[in-house]
Amino acid sequence: MIEFLATAFFATQPVQPAAAASAVAPRAPSAVVASPKGGETEITSKRMTILRDQSTLRFKEDVRAKRESMDLRCDELTAHYAQFNGKYTATRGECVGNVRAVDGERTAQGERADFDVPNRLLVVTGNPEARDSSADLKGSELRLMLGSQNFEVKDATVTLRSAPLEGKGAEQNIPVVITSKRVAGTRAQASFMGDVVVKHRTLDLRCDKLTAYYNGTGEVTRADCAGNVRAVDGDRRAKGERARLNVPSRMLVVTGNPEAEDPMIHFRGTQVRMALGGKSFEGDDATVVFKTAPLKEQQQRKDKPGGTKQP
Repeated sequence: MIEFLATAFFATQPVQPAAAASAVAPRAPSAVVASPKGGETEITSKRMTILRDQSTLRFKEDVRAKRESMDLRCDELTAHYAQFNGKYTATRGECVGNVRAVDGERTAQGERADFDVPNRLLVVTGNPEARDSSADLKGSELRLMLGSQNFEVKDATVTLRSAPLEGKGAEQNIPVVITSKRVAGTRAQASFMGDVVVKHRTLDLRCDKLTAYYNGTGEVTRADCAGNVRAVDGDRRAKGERARLNVPSRMLVVTGNPEAEDPMIHFRGTQVRMALGGKSFEGDDATVVFKTAPLKEQQQRKDKPGGTKQP
């Protein structure tokens, strides 16, 4: 097995036979590969193969790649390289099997990963999962930019820690679970787009787009919904164009031609307010229609054979 500087090796050295290479030193093979935009990627593994005709390096067994703030591990990695200004530089890395990545406070895992070296972008697929200081994420594709706190996830399910509730004796530490077609976020907030569904305590909240905001300890404090808002909390329902959920106060405020109803009333106004787990509504500029019980003769007719048919 051999250890060498890949850029110098490609430029000046012939490929050694396997037998001669194994006699040099009993150390795991490694390569330090330059990037077209600067920096180096160091890769180690138990076995390495150089394919000059395909411009690739193949690493197998206990593969570990390090670049800047990222530590990437997998079962097998294929590194693609090209020649820029007379030097061989890494362009892309393809990982397969038990992918695990750590970049600062973020961790990710899956079955496959594609690393765009010049753009410092890692894309994890194959049932990917990720975690940072504020959320646990699952989806069909996970994208991480090296050294950044941002992330993007497709077909996402995100579990956020909720901020403490106001008032003594309130049950705490109930997470906010959000699913959507796509999510992108930073340390301070996350944006969810497409078929957004929020589950928190007794609330089922749906909309086209949602932005969740965190406090300094990574707990979600507020969620703002926009587009086709529909909320269900127990036997109460509300809809409108916009909604804001204040997590510590458990208050949902629906605006944009809001409507709400429960078994007794149908409510319209400029604003509808409902506390999670409660039984009532509050609102501004209200128009309320009370639902009435069926008349006695209507109920009798309904109970007869033939249902509501007139005699």
